[in-house]
Amino acid sequence: MAEIINVRHKRIDEDTFMNKLRPEVLAPWPRTAAEIDLDEAVEYHKSLPDHKNFTKRLARFKDEGKIGLFPRSGVPVVEEEIELLKGLNAVGVELFPFTTDSYTRNLQLDKAQTALEESIATGQKKLNGYPIINHGVKTTRKVVESCVGAFDPRSSRVGNSFVGEVAFASGMTAMPNSFFGWVGGYDKSCTAEECIDTAQYLGRLIGWYADHGIIISTDTHGWIPNGVVPMYMNIATQIIEALTSCEQGVKSIVPLANFQGNLNQDIADIRVMPKLFQKYFDRFGYTDVVIPGIIGNQSSLFAFPQDLGFAFGYINYVALVAALEPVNACSVKTVAEAIGVPSLEAHTQTYRSANWIWNVVRQQNLDYNSSAIEQEMKMTEQAVSAIIDRVIELGDGDLAVGVVKALDAGVLDSPFSINIHVRDLSLGARDLEGACRYIDYGNVPIPAEVRAYNDEKIKEREKAEGRPLNYKNSINDFWTLSRGRLVDEPGEADADTDDELSADKKAILGDANPTIITGTVGVDAHVIGTKIISKALRENGFNVVALGAQTPPEEFIKAAQETDAKAMLVTSLYGMAGMDLEGFRAKCVEAGIGDILLYIGGILGIGKHDFADDEKQFRDIGFDRIYPPESPIGASMDDLVDDLKARGII
Repeated sequence: MAEIINVRHKRIDEDTFMNKLRPEVLAPWPRTAAEIDLDEAVEYHKSLPDHKNFTKRLARFKDEGKIGLFPRSGVPVVEEEIELLKGLNAVGVELFPFTTDSYTRNLQLDKAQTALEESIATGQKKLNGYPIINHGVKTTRKVVESCVGAFDPRSSRVGNSFVGEVAFASGMTAMPNSFFGWVGGYDKSCTAEECIDTAQYLGRLIGWYADHGIIISTDTHGWIPNGVVPMYMNIATQIIEALTSCEQGVKSIVPLANFQGNLNQDIADIRVMPKLFQKYFDRFGYTDVVIPGIIGNQSSLFAFPQDLGFAFGYINYVALVAALEPVNACSVKTVAEAIGVPSLEAHTQTYRSANWIWNVVRQQNLDYNSSAIEQEMKMTEQAVSAIIDRVIELGDGDLAVGVVKALDAGVLDSPFSINIHVRDLSLGARDLEGACRYIDYGNVPIPAEVRAYNDEKIKEREKAEGRPLNYKNSINDFWTLSRGRLVDEPGEADADTDDELSADKKAILGDANPTIITGTVGVDAHVIGTKIISKALRENGFNVVALGAQTPPEEFIKAAQETDAKAMLVTSLYGMAGMDLEGFRAKCVEAGIGDILLYIGGILGIGKHDFADDEKQFRDIGFDRIYPPESPIGASMDDLVDDLKARGII
């Protein structure tokens, strides 16, 4: 029987939106939902100055030929958030991507409230962002009014609709509506239909404001690449997201151009994106939609350098691309990105550095062109068009139906995604110049000419290195930017990315094949590390039960009970694992698995802190080994063999 697809590329009627959907969205936290009055919110927006409107402020940067800084902000305590915003204003920031915390993004609002109260009581950040729903409209308006500039809050699928309601009523005037971002990096179990439904809600909310004279923009993020692949899929899915929002009445769309390190490829993507967006706006009849500007974006999920010098180099490369190919704003992560929530000092030094690049390069009026840029533009235009056209074809003209079918078929696909419904068949690596290419297309409909060019570039590197490129090369290439290069020499990175047991440990393990549980704890969406660890364990003789990202502690325990697992290897990068795992060893004891080995690694606290503090905290919880970020997998597997042997398990 054919699958019944209920979602359609069609505007939600006002009665359904107002009387059925909105009450459901606002139900989880009545204490602040009661503060939302759409008619009053429209009047509040009309009272705000132009610099509070994201579309107008971005368009002004475009008209003036300037680049607006577009950093992340968002800390739990209101007074500290206001202090941060004023500090960002002082270095020229007037566009604020506003990060909500991970509990809020997943509507775990009781946990968010507890952590907020602890943050206030202790003076220590217990959340990795701003709990906008718990704070509510009245409090958040104080934040909006505290500085010069416009706000663009971030959420993920579960909390997206409620976050948007509070944000817009508070005076914020932009918000991503990027459902492929949820599939790629933020939601483990959602279906394509659930993602589209959620995106249609936010689009309809923004459309309602537009109908009443308030223009709120949506920036498109697309399928964030968790690995090294060309931006074809990202750009195609950005356009699909934009079309989904436009159908609901959105009038302002802001594309995000992601930079991956190869100058020709990065500039080509920036140049071709507006043309491609307009092509499909015209095709679908959205002729009154504006693109007030394009935002340059440091590709979100490449490993960020921990070394301070390399970190400055990374952000200044991003600034250079933005200066050479005039984007209208640029998302520059701080040099403290790798250690958690950055300080005001980290923000300040980062943006002073980026501004230096922009001022010096822009004044030279450089006209950067090359035949390589033209070639990359041609390849991107062909590939993106082929992907979108195939989605439309699969849906018999209905974009939403096409998305559901295309995701199921792997026509829409990208490596290392968090979502369990993704086929995850495609894989990429860098060529000799560091441009991102495919080494396995999966079912992605890349045209013949683009494939031929891509394959030629991959073969050039394979010939130069005397080896075929494979999964391990793809993983190595993911880390190269953090090491201050694009392509490693063969064998150069092996010590840093070792994923094999040492010979003596292999002999000890033999054919024992012990069961190991892996996963990322809590609502942490960072899935790449646990996927790499799971694959390495399997290839080295362990039986792996991989739970993936966003795994509650209770699910780890249940899986260990059911499989007689000998160890749990937990990863976390969002800084809140200490709260997630409080009393974890005691819970294991209660469940009858109290002697199981517990390992954890990653970014285990929020903000700048000493790893020794993390180590003490998690030893107190009951973990046997604790690893800092970027620890070699091979060494941790050697530790695992030693510990299993010491316990007589192998």
